[in-house]
Amino acid sequence: MIKLDLLIIIGRPALLLTLFSAMTGCGPGDGKVPVVGMITFDGSPMPDGYVTLTPDGGGSPVASPIVAGKFELAARPGPHRVEIEASRFVGEKNPIMGLQPREHYVPAHYNSATTLRCEVKRAGGNSFNYELMSEQK
Repeated sequence: MIKLDLLIIIGRPALLLTLFSAMTGCGPGDGKVPVVGMITFDGSPMPDGYVTLTPDGGGSPVASPIVAGKFELAARPGPHRVEIEASRFVGEKNPIMGLQPREHYVPAHYNSATTLRCEVKRAGGNSFNYELMSEQK
């Protein structure tokens, strides 16, 4: 009888904690909002690549592929560091390995040493356009 009472006392808080965790976990209620944008490189839509948003003060970054200059992702509201990366084929395909070398062509000030920023707002309207140039002006 005592063991059953103890299980009921301990079990209820554990059940409530589990239900609360399920309601506040990942998914639509995770606090993220839609973010969209357009990226051009030397005046033309970037054919492919990746955009990464990293929250200021830490937190998990979110990334999205760039397709025909466009990207879509979901991020938490607040200021973010923006990194844009892309590579293209160069040279001849290796006849033995069957691979063609690639080069990263986006300057570092748009990725590893980025100066790009965005402010994701909870209320929406999170559309960001970035016009990248092969040479910094």
